[in-house]
Amino acid sequence: MDEFKYVTERFKPQLTYFESKASFNQGRYLLMRRMMLIASLLTPIFIFIQSLMPKDWREIWSILPMVLSTIAVGTYQWEELNNYGSQWSKFRLVAENLKHQLVYFENNTGPYLALTDDCAKRTFIEVTEKIIEGTDINYFTLMVDPHKSLNELH
Repeated sequence: MDEFKYVTERFKPQLTYFESKASFNQGRYLLMRRMMLIASLLTPIFIFIQSLMPKDWREIWSILPMVLSTIAVGTYQWEELNNYGSQWSKFRLVAENLKHQLVYFENNTGPYLALTDDCAKRTFIEVTEKIIEGTDINYFTLMVDPHKSLNELH
């Protein structure tokens, strides 16, 4: 099936957007989790080392476990606040779904099997736009308040 304007002007930019957002959120999620893990592991070690130090050094050394535990809690809360893990999986899922639709469309298979070129193009546009539209609603409810219904948000 020959390429048409929708694929180059709408589909590919949207796919690029979802892939870049997935990559960004993945990086932030992994960074926050690594920082939390390292700080959580080091905190008890530094507390133990502090107990072995001479009394004059204990007060100065006590700052390190406090800073590390603050980093551990802070990175966990920051990730929870920004939903990097949820955002990563949501954007990745949409990007993969869009890629699957393109493969089906280009190979005249799945929902595009036995359709005329014009009908397949219209179906591809409809399916793709529903995927993108569904993502907007999921994003809106995820970021505003997951406990409110869509009717309450309007």
